[in-house]
Amino acid sequence: MRFWILFWGLMAVAIPDHIYAQGTVQQVVGDLVYVKGLSADLDGKLRVAGDDGAVLQVIKVLSNVVVARVVEENGSPVKSGDRTQVDDGTLAGSPRRVVHAMRVSVAPRIDGRLDDAVWRQAQAAEGFVQRDPKYWMPVTERTVVKIIYDNEKIYFGFECYDKNPGLIVTNNMRRDSQLSGDDNIQLLLDPFNDKQNGVFFIINALGARADMLLSNEGRTTNEDWDCIWEARCVRHEMGWTAEIAIPFDQLRFNPSDEMEWGINMGRYIGHKNEETAFIVGRHTPSPRRRYQMTDMGVLRGLKAVERKRLFQVKPYVLPGTSRNFAGDEGENRTFEAGADVRYGLTSNLALDVSYNTDFAQVEADQEQVNLTQFSQFFPEKREFFLEGAQLFDFGEAASTRGGDVRPPTLLFYSRRIGLDGGQPVPILAGGKLAGKAGRTSIGALNVLTDSEMLDTQTLPRRNFSVLRIKRDVLARSNVGFIWVNKQSEVSDGGWGDYNRAGGLDFSFSPSTAVNVQAFYARTWDRDSEEVDDARYLRFSYSGTKYAGSATVLEVEDNFEPEAGFVNRRRGIRGFRRYNVNLSYLPRPRVANIRNLRFTPDIQVIEDDEGEVPFQRFRLDGVLALQTADRFLVRVERTRDVVTRPFRPSSKRPDVAIPPREYTFTSIRLGPDTANYRKLQLDFDFLVGTYYTGHLYRVTAENAYRPNGRLGIELIYDGNWIRLPQANLNIQALSTRLIYSFTTDFFFKIFAQWNSDSESVGANFLLNYRFRPGSDIFFVYDHGFGTDGDLHQTGRAVLLKVSYLIGL
Repeated sequence: MRFWILFWGLMAVAIPDHIYAQGTVQQVVGDLVYVKGLSADLDGKLRVAGDDGAVLQVIKVLSNVVVARVVEENGSPVKSGDRTQVDDGTLAGSPRRVVHAMRVSVAPRIDGRLDDAVWRQAQAAEGFVQRDPKYWMPVTERTVVKIIYDNEKIYFGFECYDKNPGLIVTNNMRRDSQLSGDDNIQLLLDPFNDKQNGVFFIINALGARADMLLSNEGRTTNEDWDCIWEARCVRHEMGWTAEIAIPFDQLRFNPSDEMEWGINMGRYIGHKNEETAFIVGRHTPSPRRRYQMTDMGVLRGLKAVERKRLFQVKPYVLPGTSRNFAGDEGENRTFEAGADVRYGLTSNLALDVSYNTDFAQVEADQEQVNLTQFSQFFPEKREFFLEGAQLFDFGEAASTRGGDVRPPTLLFYSRRIGLDGGQPVPILAGGKLAGKAGRTSIGALNVLTDSEMLDTQTLPRRNFSVLRIKRDVLARSNVGFIWVNKQSEVSDGGWGDYNRAGGLDFSFSPSTAVNVQAFYARTWDRDSEEVDDARYLRFSYSGTKYAGSATVLEVEDNFEPEAGFVNRRRGIRGFRRYNVNLSYLPRPRVANIRNLRFTPDIQVIEDDEGEVPFQRFRLDGVLALQTADRFLVRVERTRDVVTRPFRPSSKRPDVAIPPREYTFTSIRLGPDTANYRKLQLDFDFLVGTYYTGHLYRVTAENAYRPNGRLGIELIYDGNWIRLPQANLNIQALSTRLIYSFTTDFFFKIFAQWNSDSESVGANFLLNYRFRPGSDIFFVYDHGFGTDGDLHQTGRAVLLKVSYLIGL
């Protein structure tokens, strides 16, 4: 008797309870089945009760429901009320949702209507789930997606139902405008299916579109990337539809008889502030969650797709006239011509060659006010350097290319080429090789700049070369190498003046929530006999309720990558920087509150003698409402040691902060209204001590978009500094007026004023994209100085016509 009691006791322990766990189907949405009553920790498959019951694969376990996808229907569709039980079998592969593409022989007409016969033949994918506000619950408005392809392009059709179509939000019509607050659809493709790099497309209900490159598992985005693709949308009494066509030659992938791509699709319903997706990853309030590449579905059905050998020529002509009033010079009439050529060496490796590269249409840098002893960091906006830019990343991973709160340390910073102190330097020619072979990413760049007289300085000819190789390892990790060479022509002939940098790096992601990054780099310079190094290590964790990171960066005295960027504090050469932050992300069950975020952040800088000249503690609190409006409170305490006089204003060089140790405190607060509102208000107020005195600051980024065509933006940074020596008022104001005739035809007026640099700039841009990749730009620039009376400093009028030829 005791034997049998012991035997059955051991069997009860040995046999998992989930074999006998049973539940009831609550609802079925697309291929998703919601099952209640299963209390066990499930990671396998379910079977609907009955001889021919469907087989389900568990893909998400929530606190009170299990979400599974239908793997085998077995002749009987799943319906509400069906009983299920846990099957003791296993299913091969990870529980990824699947969407199928169908090959067609006749391409659809891209007009946004989805009325072509080929769409009726395609397999529909639905069952989108909420990312917010109700995590992984069925959406309140149905979304259906169909995917087809031919030899040239892949096509996506979205049917977005809405029970209140009159409330659909459409505030933007211009390409590459801010679409996140409009009703929109999103498409994330990972053609290599490596969960490392991808492409992201977003389209609103007016057909306005934007695109970006993703790298570093989606942690880094390149919003200035410009893909050649088509999209049209149509609104109707049941919602709206979108039709998308992306040429295969715009994507990089490994051709095979049957490919599998990573894919995710999303939709934002503006008037409900409801974010939905085909696959939802971690439950996080981060606005960057839509770019996560660790949680993807799989796209199947792409068979025998051969990526056409890419060969594109894009010539341009640029007549214009300009005048420099400072030198009392006459009108300077010019006529420039050049060309960009892109040739696909393989299906995944492209060579770009540019002759007489021009960036006349690129908007001027945003005026910034810098009241610290650190350097400013500006984003890259030039098309030649943006294509494939993620391949050349080496150093601290910036969340975006420019504008980061903490400028990164980079071994290669493309703005060092063709720009000096913000002024353009002619680029004679450039070549770039970028792509992927198997699991190895390859990037090579060579650019020659001409000599140029800037103010009283003559810059020599310079040659920049970069070689970057990165190898994917394990599931979501990589190791890499970079070599950067800057060579300058010397007065007695030859190219003996050089600065070089090289380094090794890796990124290791043992799970979707944990990432470890590190690099080791060294520089060599003709003018320095010493070679010095830089080292970096970062650990980050991103969970549902908690997130955080710890970073150490060490830079030695003579580490100086002249083609890179090092954010040194003024007066310090060698240093160690420590950063630690932790975020707590509660979601209180309080009416109208969606989530809270509390983030303490500590930064400490130590010099090479062990002294601590700078340390800062910052505590952020963010309240996010169900309406998508937010409110920020920030308390900051800083200790800063000034070793030599520091002048916060270039206009008043007589006012300096004397050397000694300072400790000052500030508090900042303000609202940030939802992006879907026609009037968007984002402003905050700061008050606190500042070195020997006090600082009062008002910043604002406001916009008014009464309809999809017209947009008025205002960015203001006002600083009132009260010091014993003097009172300083430093202000910067930028305004944009944008009017869109269509999604491909708009004009923009951009004006800026900076009281400290005593400058005013005005820019008028008319852009018409008359066919994919081909543009007409009319540009008028006018600069003024405000020192003394208002006077002209420069003027330029340019007409640029470019035409993309696909061969």
